[in-house]
Amino acid sequence: MKQLPRFSFPPPNPGFELIDSAGLDELLKGKDPEAIKTIKDDLHFMDHELMRLFRERDYEASRQQNRYRLYQIGYILLATLATLIGSFQALALNSAPRLLPAFAFGETLVALGATFLSSISGRESPFELWMINRRRAESLRREYFRYLINLPPYNQLEGFNKRRMLSRRAADINRGVFPTEDADPAMKE
Repeated sequence: MKQLPRFSFPPPNPGFELIDSAGLDELLKGKDPEAIKTIKDDLHFMDHELMRLFRERDYEASRQQNRYRLYQIGYILLATLATLIGSFQALALNSAPRLLPAFAFGETLVALGATFLSSISGRESPFELWMINRRRAESLRREYFRYLINLPPYNQLEGFNKRRMLSRRAADINRGVFPTEDADPAMKE
């Protein structure tokens, strides 16, 4: 039921986290204080630099997915209604020919509804927007964990350069430019 589309989509959750803070605190109890500080600093930095972009893209992907599913259900309902009216129209052909204009009018209304739905969904395809935003959100999620775990290209950098690399890669992903796996040579200075 959670996957069914909604007519009024809920607002974004500004406090959404990829890693539960309470669970992380519990996991880090008794560990090296310097390592804990490094992890907390990284999470704080990424909350401002990457998570705001992730939240926007994730929300937009969910909103477009909801819109796409609403349109699909609309098409299904219109097709079912057209079939039902057409069936009644075929039955009325011999038994009640006076009802044919009413059924024909009903078919016309269904056709107008389908035309309207296809024209509003065709201007900017919710499916394409869903896929674009989902790809960007998942790429941002990947960068989040790459940075946190110190995987390439972040393992070759320290301090400011490492943070600058994340900022640049997150901005590129948000714009739809997906960075390569290798570190940017300009960032190694």
